[in-house]
Amino acid sequence: MDSYKILVVDDEPDLEGLVLQRMRREIRSGRYSFVFARNGVEALERLNDDDGIDIVITDINMPEMDGLTLLEQIPAFDPKLRCVIVSAYGDMKNIRTAMNRGAFDFLNKPIDFEDLRLTIERSLEHLKSIREAFEARDKMLAEGRP
Repeated sequence: MDSYKILVVDDEPDLEGLVLQRMRREIRSGRYSFVFARNGVEALERLNDDDGIDIVITDINMPEMDGLTLLEQIPAFDPKLRCVIVSAYGDMKNIRTAMNRGAFDFLNKPIDFEDLRLTIERSLEHLKSIREAFEARDKMLAEGRP
């Protein structure tokens, strides 16, 4: 079974404990591991320090750097990273802005953990496809094929 590292970015102090509790089965099995940041600036530090992060799940409204600004910065670290926006603000403007900036999906707060699990799995499936496509492209380039 593959193991994936997920960066959760949210300034709510209780969210880290809640994620660890509600996802404990996936953590114990080794399927997921989680890294946490309180805002976009901390998230960029985590991404800079750890190139093993597969998915970013981020809130929109946070101090120092919001999730929409973070979303713009993520491709510089890894263009294959999948990002999911989680916010209490489910209005179309934020959804469209997030999607236009590269979000893979959008979830509303309060978090429905079953929906979050499904979204993570769907994001991982997409990530796997993207990685395979990049590997095939790199192989073709190495072989001198255009």
